[in-house]
Amino acid sequence: MKFEIDVSGEDIFDRDYTIVVADENNLVKGFKFTRQLVQTLRARQGEGRYRYPLSRHGKSMFRVRLYCIIVYYLFKSLKIEGKERSLEICRDFQGHEKDITSNLKYFLEKLLGLKVEIKYVKLPKESNADKYAFLMRNDVKNKIEGYVKISLEDIEKFLKK
Repeated sequence: MKFEIDVSGEDIFDRDYTIVVADENNLVKGFKFTRQLVQTLRARQGEGRYRYPLSRHGKSMFRVRLYCIIVYYLFKSLKIEGKERSLEICRDFQGHEKDITSNLKYFLEKLLGLKVEIKYVKLPKESNADKYAFLMRNDVKNKIEGYVKISLEDIEKFLKK
């Protein structure tokens, strides 16, 4: 089974930045960052609570890890069993494909027991992941089905030193 992963927004630390996992059968799960969540994550990183320093490299690795944590929780919410899955990931983190792959292999294979094949592609505009990422980001009343609630505590389990 093939899943597509896409985002909407310029930076993961923008309010309303959205990450979506979708398949060809209109199964869609997404997460939208709130202003409060972004402010708290940035403040706690600045306080040195996480294993990612405030250096340029540390900030980019923090973004990659945060992205992979959200993807993990989106797949966890799907409650799918261990068959092989093909992931087509939009190239939103240019130059970090190796880091994303190793993080996702840990989260999806080791923690969820899924076997994944990962490909980085430019998703077409008509792909479900692209469409729903845009729609969810612009859904100011959060009325679209498929949002996954992920708490700060859930996220921080994988960030703390």
